[in-house]
Amino acid sequence: MFEQSLTCAFLMWIKKLLLSYNESAIYALIMKAAALVKGAFERSLTRNYIIGTTKFQSKYSTSVFYHIISSFISWFLSLSERVYAFFARKSGGGITNAAYNLVHSSGYFRFEYILAAFFVLMMIVPGPMWNNAYAVIGAVLLCGLYYLVRLSGRDFGTDFKALPVSLVAFVVAIAGGVLITPVRSDGIRIALFFVSAILFAILIWGSVRDEKTLKVFVTFMVSALFIMCLYAVYQNFVGVPTDILLTDVNTNAGMPGRVYSTFDNPNNFAEVIVLIVPFVYAMIIASEHKFAKLFFVGVFAVCMAALAMSYSRSCYVAFAISTIIFALLYDWRLLLPLGIIALVCIPFLPHSVMNRILTIGSMEDTSNSYRIYLWEGVLKLVRHSGLTGIGIGPEAFAKAYPPFANIWAAKAPHSHMLYLELLVELGVVGVVSFLSFMFFALKKGLATFNRTGKTYRCIIIAAISAFAGISFTACAEYIWFYPRVMFVFWIVVGILLASVRCSKNSRTLN
Repeated sequence: MFEQSLTCAFLMWIKKLLLSYNESAIYALIMKAAALVKGAFERSLTRNYIIGTTKFQSKYSTSVFYHIISSFISWFLSLSERVYAFFARKSGGGITNAAYNLVHSSGYFRFEYILAAFFVLMMIVPGPMWNNAYAVIGAVLLCGLYYLVRLSGRDFGTDFKALPVSLVAFVVAIAGGVLITPVRSDGIRIALFFVSAILFAILIWGSVRDEKTLKVFVTFMVSALFIMCLYAVYQNFVGVPTDILLTDVNTNAGMPGRVYSTFDNPNNFAEVIVLIVPFVYAMIIASEHKFAKLFFVGVFAVCMAALAMSYSRSCYVAFAISTIIFALLYDWRLLLPLGIIALVCIPFLPHSVMNRILTIGSMEDTSNSYRIYLWEGVLKLVRHSGLTGIGIGPEAFAKAYPPFANIWAAKAPHSHMLYLELLVELGVVGVVSFLSFMFFALKKGLATFNRTGKTYRCIIIAAISAFAGISFTACAEYIWFYPRVMFVFWIVVGILLASVRCSKNSRTLN
């Protein structure tokens, strides 16, 4: 009884504090200052984005590189239209028109939903049953289906001619990585995963064209995460053996086995949670029905339980970062109550989770100290071949790294950092083109989110905050080493670009 009364009194005090804060002169002054800063930021961002984009596109559209790419695309489209016309004539239009009508016009059996259903399967299939070749095959088949649908609609070419130069340069860097890799078969295998992931982003960006489809697509993704997290909670109840390769048992004494759900690794599983949980926030806000809101609140609770059970320290921090960025972009006034809620929740965290958080950055933990020794060797490798890279694939890294390795990190499958790994494998062109493309995508989102409807706004903010969170994890993990995480990463890229375009189209129509 005493504890209950104390808790009630504490909550009442917080409520009074928030009410008094909202009515205070300090709050009014902060709001005015924030409005001025926010307005100046938005005007500056929009102006710089429009001017910078216009100048760059003007130079890019007259370059030799653009001429070559545009000529190839035009030739391919011209050839495709001739092939399509030939088969349409031979079949009397029956086969091609039937396919178009089936996946474009008929209820829920549309290309966008087929695409989303494939992504759900890709996420929920258990690790022992999954093969990354399925994603490559799926990407090829989905591209063929999309190609048929869009070509039938006579607007296929506009999707690919609008690709940013940074993304094209990144694909070129991947091709270059295959050419210079010492193990060509492994390089081709990894390159296929890269290209498949990028194709997923392009397919989403090209096919999702209205608010309803976008919400359904995001709901598919959130539902897949919900299934994964439910399975992770089940794993925790039945028990997971402790893997000494993933956990320092000396600094994490008493910590149970880490859940990994349908993935092979608890860190990979936690990275997917970080990428998709912001969309749960978006659906809670954007959903119109109370039942839907309650469902997504329940999804969030299960996801938080699964994230805690993964014991992924970098993803704990990444989740906090993504939540702060979401609140800051949606309504910065949410930061105070969120901070208070976080403080209130600390005493209720399990001891194993709290101990795991306290070991963040501790050099007594072998996984932390191992990374420092590893990066020392990798930086030596970068100084030796960072300009061109060593070639794509883990086997290329396994051959190039040992001569530069620190004795305390003599064996490593990768560099434990996304940006460093891209620099090592693909050289300067690879890492610069990737960062440029991400800047391009995020800048588009930041320039759009505050000038659109609630659904688009929430989903764009969710994508931006997801990238903010996972970018932190990418500083301590090579998040693409497990291809399914890379696929989810690029799916989020596709959702962001599709949201921006749908938002602009809706404003144009209005």
